[in-house]
Amino acid sequence: MANNYYEGTGVLMLDHVTPIIRALFTAFALDEHYPGNGNAYIARIAETNDPQWDDVLEGLVDLMASLGLDIPDQRDGSSLAGVLGTLAVHFDAEDDEDLENLIEHHPFEDSVDLDALLLIATCFDDGHHLTAIQFEGCWYCSKPRLFEFGGESCFLSREIRLLGSSTRIRELGSQLRQAFLDKDVEEASAFIALETASLLAGINDEMFRKEVRHRIAERLAQPPTISAA
Repeated sequence: MANNYYEGTGVLMLDHVTPIIRALFTAFALDEHYPGNGNAYIARIAETNDPQWDDVLEGLVDLMASLGLDIPDQRDGSSLAGVLGTLAVHFDAEDDEDLENLIEHHPFEDSVDLDALLLIATCFDDGHHLTAIQFEGCWYCSKPRLFEFGGESCFLSREIRLLGSSTRIRELGSQLRQAFLDKDVEEASAFIALETASLLAGINDEMFRKEVRHRIAERLAQPPTISAA
């Protein structure tokens, strides 16, 4: 029998580790002193720590107690949704549309996703000034089975969201090679355009995204520059 695992490490890019950061990220083996210089270590380690939404709920409930806030009743069947709603009022974030959408539609079940924690943290800023999360992970198998090993990484902020995996590169390479063998320029260009569009979609500001797309088109229209050896 083979077992599959996932592990990863990363950093929170912030000014200070505060009670909100501890409540949200302690389950990620948070180390506020390493590596330092505005970065705090986080990790998800197989069979050691697998951060769950229940861990976040526990941390936020403890935080509310320290703030003297009453624990609300369940909201739409979710205790965490009610807690987040109360904290949103406390931090004057109840009008944030992204946070409101998260509270209303996220299931808050099983493993925690960093995207959601980033949003919650930036809305509940108690002086931490979290700007971004960088995380790199890998999955592996206890037996050397085919394609059971790989890696992924992400850069998450309110402005930029980029995700990548070794699996996607393997798939794209196969697709582009087949398009080349078929002499299918349309198909090859579609694959590359899709990858570029995915990168552009990671830019949240619509106007800036449009300007970048326009400039990319201009650059691609220019003859390639050959560097001198």
